[in-house]
This record gives sequence, structure tokens and C-alpha cells, in this order.
Amino acid sequence: MFSFRKKRVFFHCDLIILICVFCSYGIIQITAQEISCCSKASGSCRNICKKTSIVGMASSSRRLEENVKEMRKYCPIQLVSFWECFNSTINEIVKGQQWSGRWCCSLPQNKQCRYACVTSGSHDEVMGRCKQSDELLFYNCLERQETGDTCCGTARTPDCRQACTAIFRKSQMPSKNLRIRVKKACEERSPKVLQCVRNFTKVTPAKNAKNLIHCCDKTDNATCWETCRNVLNSQTTYQEIIDSLMSGGCGPPLLHDKLWQCFLLSSDQEPDEKTNLEATSRIDRLGMDSAKLQCCHHAISPHCRRLCARTFANDWAMLWETFDRECLSQIAEENLRTCNSEVEEPCELGCDGLNFCTNFNNRPTELFRSCNKHADEAARFDVAFWQSQGNLSILNYLNLPMRNISRCSPNIWRVVACTLQIQPCSRGAHINRICREDCYNILSQCMDWSRIPSEYTAASICAKLSPDDLNDPCISLQPFLEPSDNLIKNPKQLITSPCKNNPCAMNEVCTVNHNCLGRNCLPYTCQVGCKLGKVSQFLVPHGTYVRVPNTNGKYGCLKVCKCVQENIELCQPLPCIPLDACKLGNRKIEHGQFFHVDCNVCSCFAGEIVCSKRQCKVLALGGPDPAFTTLPCNCPPHHVPVCGRNGKTYPSSCLARCVGLSEADFEFGPCKDPCQFANCGKGEICIPHPKVCLSMLHKPCTQYECVNITAPDCLSKYQNTVCDVDNLQYPSPCFVRNVNIQIAHRGHCFSKCSISGPVCGINGVTYSSECTAWADYVSVDYDGVCQAIGLIGDKMKKQCNEEIKCKSLLSKNCIGYTPPGACCPVCAGAMKIIYSRKQIDRALYALKGHSITSLTLQSMLQSLERHIQISECVLRGYLSIESDIFVMVQSTELKPSKLQLDACVREAEKIASLIRRHSPRIASDLSLSALTAATIVHSTNSNNSGYVLYNFYDQIRFYLAVSFGITIFSRYYF
Repeated sequence: MFSFRKKRVFFHCDLIILICVFCSYGIIQITAQEISCCSKASGSCRNICKKTSIVGMASSSRRLEENVKEMRKYCPIQLVSFWECFNSTINEIVKGQQWSGRWCCSLPQNKQCRYACVTSGSHDEVMGRCKQSDELLFYNCLERQETGDTCCGTARTPDCRQACTAIFRKSQMPSKNLRIRVKKACEERSPKVLQCVRNFTKVTPAKNAKNLIHCCDKTDNATCWETCRNVLNSQTTYQEIIDSLMSGGCGPPLLHDKLWQCFLLSSDQEPDEKTNLEATSRIDRLGMDSAKLQCCHHAISPHCRRLCARTFANDWAMLWETFDRECLSQIAEENLRTCNSEVEEPCELGCDGLNFCTNFNNRPTELFRSCNKHADEAARFDVAFWQSQGNLSILNYLNLPMRNISRCSPNIWRVVACTLQIQPCSRGAHINRICREDCYNILSQCMDWSRIPSEYTAASICAKLSPDDLNDPCISLQPFLEPSDNLIKNPKQLITSPCKNNPCAMNEVCTVNHNCLGRNCLPYTCQVGCKLGKVSQFLVPHGTYVRVPNTNGKYGCLKVCKCVQENIELCQPLPCIPLDACKLGNRKIEHGQFFHVDCNVCSCFAGEIVCSKRQCKVLALGGPDPAFTTLPCNCPPHHVPVCGRNGKTYPSSCLARCVGLSEADFEFGPCKDPCQFANCGKGEICIPHPKVCLSMLHKPCTQYECVNITAPDCLSKYQNTVCDVDNLQYPSPCFVRNVNIQIAHRGHCFSKCSISGPVCGINGVTYSSECTAWADYVSVDYDGVCQAIGLIGDKMKKQCNEEIKCKSLLSKNCIGYTPPGACCPVCAGAMKIIYSRKQIDRALYALKGHSITSLTLQSMLQSLERHIQISECVLRGYLSIESDIFVMVQSTELKPSKLQLDACVREAEKIASLIRRHSPRIASDLSLSALTAATIVHSTNSNNSGYVLYNFYDQIRFYLAVSFGITIFSRYYF
């Protein structure tokens, strides 16, 4: 428990029956644990107690009576504390004896969950004490029993009820004999029961079963092969086919068995679909969980790397427990464990609404993985369980005896349990290991060292529970010992997270609506998504292109697929590339690391070193070099803009050449209104669609779209919202019938922005209005046309001449930065992102010219914005003149509170952390898969000491690099 580790075992609901088959055939073996009261007994009483199964007592009243009688025989009445505990347990068991879920109590892997089951009387009671994602088999069984209660509850005869109950109590697919028995017992007087059972067992006709014969070739067993072909040529229902295959030499339907993969998944398709679609299973395309499959390269040991790849490729059913025990439970595999946790439960801002862990409430700018009522109830149960047991379970193999509760404050136990369940995350690395000082304090105050084995010491135990390096990120328990004083009564100063705890359906992705306008603009939208694998719970929205590993077990072998409704389809393989280390002089830099060369941030990705192009200041003899301009390539600060064929305006031809453009790749003058010279046909209107293409392989990088508003199929073909220059919104360009209406941009209109102009964006582009700039994910630098390029520095101050009039900052608590090349400072959490053009080129090759807009700057920013969960924050950014992507998270409020500004800063830091650690939430999205490193650069006024002026560690690295030629390398998770 103390290791902050959480198992997450997910499975698709259509395989519930299949999982139960695993149990019945002994593939998943779970044994009952002893009663927790046994630690309070001694001698023969303790031995008998340890042999007594609490699950067994809960399953049968007869067995309960026998066990109580046995206890009375060997346990004297003088064992007061034992009998108090035992009687309390028996009372809890008896209260819920009629609950059908008791039949499932042997299934939980965690003994606390088994105890919760046998002392509960309903599904809801268990939910608060046992996490569903940790005990999938158990909850599948509970759902099965509830379905059985519904079906069998309408039975009018005892025979019908018994036959019906047998269907749901079996741990395997209902056999043909059981179905015949239900039919005979219920058909005449209880037809509703029979229909309900039929719906549950899904006994459907096997139309065109011969189309599945190709699956027979997946087995090497001659008997099974012959049975398979005979069965598919003769049987009439899928259930009969499954029964016959199981009894005819093919064994139980295991997910790692190629025959069963082919048969079970192909039979889900329509019978008249093409054979090649039937033969292509979701497991073959994506593996069991392609999101977690991307975590495997985080493993330290080669053994865990191989085990991870096999587990999430296709051997999940057989290897999950081994992988969990041998890898995720090991302290050395912190990065692997964190990556897996990130897929299931990302760290998000804020915690509130807890009834037991009340000290964790009112923490709006701290990160948590599981701030919800179920985790709150689980913490309550943990404390009660520890008190009754007298032991604190650590790392699932060490039970430490505790002192009397009077010697260790109940508040400490509560904080420990809540920290384990609510899971606060460290600010930079998103890990949740406790700090060494807290570990020592708990062990010294709460553990009974007279009963702890001599081989364990405080140092050896804390070495497993907390980081060795005091500078490594960790979670301190001290802030949670007291309630938070962050109480804000003014609702205008608060922050909201409308997608917290997922208000959408299980198959939908929740996205926050930031700064939209109109009556129909809800705080969030729900969009149908696709799972990245058979057991994965990670969803991507419909229409998203994903980059996922191939399931062939080779690292660096990837493919690009698309989410179409609820299925991942249209997969195209990418050429395999080794995830090699990089060489920089005589230094070796591992894949995934980012580092600094002089003042530039660099990353190593698959043997490729990518760096920003910041101009580093060189000290000349006698003082600063007078020729130093601060601009890349030491270009002069002249504002003579050119338009690159990638759609970006550069302040000068020198800066365009500095990023690699040739003379033929740009033309003089800023990039113009894309519809100004558009050649749209009769009946068509021009919809501006400006974009910055991130690769020179984008051909063409079209900046507009022509829509035929007179076409009969216009509404079905064009369903995108558009906004005109007056900030009026239309559900589709097809509604724009008046030729005098001028479309400003695609997408919804924005609130709290000005429609007057022109204005100059921080990217050096002149926009018709602030609203139009926002539609391009750009903040306004100053009013008027762009006329200058700003010098580049680390401080938040004006960087242009006096002719440029900067607006005052939004707040005295402003946290911000002056963007590279811009003139005016901005209030925001800010970061610089490095990306790999080679990775974008590879993805373009796979797409073969289709949907190349997925790899533009705007698509990248749109995908990043989905990770912002605070309504009062919005993401904006641009391709900077330093060849990196400058991204800001700004407040949407005109007068933001300090809390709202702080929340935007934390959201920026959260996104930067995801990129640095190559989280599957970033790497799986094709639009974001080329991002390789991110550094935080926001700063603050001198009046506010809450944040450093510039990233302190970057300053140190810069100083060492310039003064002594020392390059400091950084692991991606720092």
C-alpha cells in the first residue's frame, strides 16, 4: 500500500463471459486470505483462525456455523480483543448474507477488497471500498449477478428460478444443457425469464459460419483443426460452435490463442463482411493496449521491457500478473509505473468534494490522479482496516506491526491512506512517492519496532518508499496534515473543471469548451472516441489520427491509423527506426533525453539531435560583443517581412534563411489574406483556413477552402461552424446565403475579444481583429499593423522601440514572458517546445497526401488544448523565429484573479511534463507525436516572489555553458 502503486486491469465488457472462463479453468487462481482478527489471537486459536476462510464463511450459512463452532472450541473467552474483532466481522457478514454478490467474494486479488465484499450488502457499498479498475474480474462478476437478479426475479416457479440462477452462477459460458434446462423450466409460465436469459447468453444464429473456416488454420492442434472445420460446417448458433470447440480439443477461449482471437473477434462482424475484415482483429491492429505499449521503452531492465511488450501486445491475459509483480512493483521501474498510471489516470488540477479526506479539499492548483468519491471511500476503509488488523501493508509483501493508535495520531493514518488513494502528483515529474523525511517520521511514530523483523530498518524500508536523492521530486505529507486555507468566496475568482470525473458516456471523450460564444456553447462537449486496444480505456476523439506501435514486438516499428466512429481503422505502417542513442562529441545521449548546448535546448529522439536556434551571447574581450543582436543567426532587427511557402510570415529574409528556407521558398511581403486572391468558382465562397505547415513536404500548404453553398449536398458535406467578421456564428458555411457576408474564420466565434482592428499578433502577423487572431491560436501583441521585431531576452519587459504601444499587464500578479520576436510581455504560463521534422516527414509519408492538416501547427495546438481541463485557461502559440514552438496558457478572464493565473501556469507545466516524459497521451496523437522536448520559460514581476524570473536551472546551465563550456544534460522526467 505504501508504494503508491495502483493496479489497473481493464477489459472490454463484451468479453465478461470469456474472463469467467479463465477462472473456471484455473488460469486465474485466487485464494482466500485469513481473517484479519487472527493477529489478535495466539497458539491453537491463531492456527485455526489462519485456516479459516472469511470468504467461505460468507458463502454459506452452514459453513459459517461450523467455523464459529470450531473457533469456540480452540479460542478461550479470555481473548477479548480477538472475540470483539471476530464477532464484529461475523455481524458484518450476516447483515448482507442475502446479497447475490457474495458469490463473487473469492475473486478480488486484494485482501482488503475481499474483506469489503464479505462485509457489504450491496454493489454500492463495495464501490466505496474497492476500486473497480483494480478488480475487473470481481466487478464483472457483480454485474453478472445483478443481471441474474433482474432475470430470475420474475420467475414464477422454484424450478425456473433455480435453472435461471445456475446460468449466472456458473463461471463459464452457459452450456447447451443449462440453456435447455432453463427453456423447459421457464418457457410455459415464465417467458420473460427465458427471454432475459437469451439476451444475456446471446444465442444467435451463425449465418454463413463457413466464412469463419479460415480461423481453423490458426491452430497447430490437428484434433482442434478437424473439429473446427466440422463444427463450422454443421452447427447453427455461435454458442453451439463455442461449446463444440471447447469440448473438441481446442480448449478454453484464451485471448493469446490465435484461433480464439480470430474466431471471437471475427464473429462480432456482420456475417456478410469481407473475409479479410473478419480475419483482421483489433488485437492484430493495436494489441491489447497500444497506449501502454508505448510505455515499454521507459523500462530500465531488458526483462521488464520484453515483458511489457508481450503483455500489452497480445499476451495480457497470461502475463499481466507477472508483469505487475516483477516490474510495476519494483521501485527501480518508477518511470514505467508512472507512464502506465498516466494512461489510466492523468494528473489533473484541483481536489474538492471529499467527505473523509477533507484535508485534501480546496487544493485548486495542486495535481491529483484520483480525487473522487470512490477514492475517498477507499481511504476511509483503509484506515478502518489497518486499525482492525494492527498491521500496515507495504509493497504487498511486508506487513509492519503498528503501535497503539493513541501513540500515533489518527490524523497521520488518515493522511497516509488519503495520499495513497487520492494520489497527489509532484509538480514536474507527476510521480507520487512520499518524501524521505515523511517516511522516517511515520515509521518512527507509528511502527512497533519490537515486532519488526531484524533485517528491516527505517533506512532500508524508506529506501523502497522514497527517492534517494533529496532533490528528486516527491510528495510531502505535511501540507495535508491541516485543512487548506485556500478558501475563495468570490465565484468570479474561482476556476472550474467541467470534465472532471468524466460527465460523458464511457465511449466518449470529454473536451472543455474554452472561450466560446453562443447559447449552445456548453462548458464541455462529449465526442465519440476509439479505444487504443482491446483492454485499453484510453480514448481518442473521432477523426483523430494516432501513431501506435506495431504488435510485432520490435521497438521503433510504428503505424498511423485513424479513429473512425468507435474503431481504429485505415492503418498504414511506418518504416521501422531504431530508438538509438545520440552522440554529441564524446558524449552519449540516450533516446528520450533533452539537454542544453550552450543556451539552446536540444533533444535526442531515435538517434536524431534537434535543437532550437537561439543566438547565444558571446563575451568578447573587454566586454559584451557589440555585434550581438539577440536574434537567430545574429540577424539584424530589421522588419522587412517575407512569406514562406509553409504559410508563416518571417520578420526578414535573414530569419527565413536561418531556419532553412531557400530563396525559392519565400517571397517578399507578409503572407496576405488567403481569400484575397482565391480562385473559387461560381456559387462558392472562400473560407479562410490559414495554417503553418511544419514540414517542407507539405505540398501544397493551402490556406483557404472553397465551399459550394448552392450544392444540394452542402449541409451533409460541410458541417463545420464558421464565424463572420461581425462575430456572428453559423452552424455551417452552407447557411451563408448573402454574398455580402464575409467569413472571418472557421470554427466557433469567441467571447471577450474585440472585432476591431487591425492588430499585430505575437507571431508577427497582422490580423483583421483580436477575434481572428484567437481563431489562429495567437495572442495580440499590440494594436495596429505589425511594424517591428522585438529583441529576445529572458525578462518580461518591452522589447521594441517607443513607437510600439504595449497594453498594461492584466494583473500585478502576472506570470508571464515576452515571446521571442514579439514586442510586449504577456501574462501566461509559457513553454518552448522542440519538435522533430523527420518524424513529421515520416508521418506525411504514411498518410500519402491524405489529411495532411493533422500535421500542421494549428492541429498541434488544437490537440494540446484538449489537455487543458480548466475552463478559465486557453492555449495559444506559434512557430517562433528560434525554430521551436512557443506555447502559452493564458487566462480567458479580462481581470483574472491570482488563482486563475496560477492555474494557467500549472496547466502549462503539466503539458510540458507530458511532453518531456513522452507520455502516451502525447505520443499516441499523430499531431503531437513529433514533440520531443519542452522547457518552461514563464516569469513574473519583481513584486511577486511566487515564481522564479526564468527557469532557474536553465540559467545555471546557460552560465556554465557560456563561462566554462560545460554542457548539462537532463533526464526527460525532470
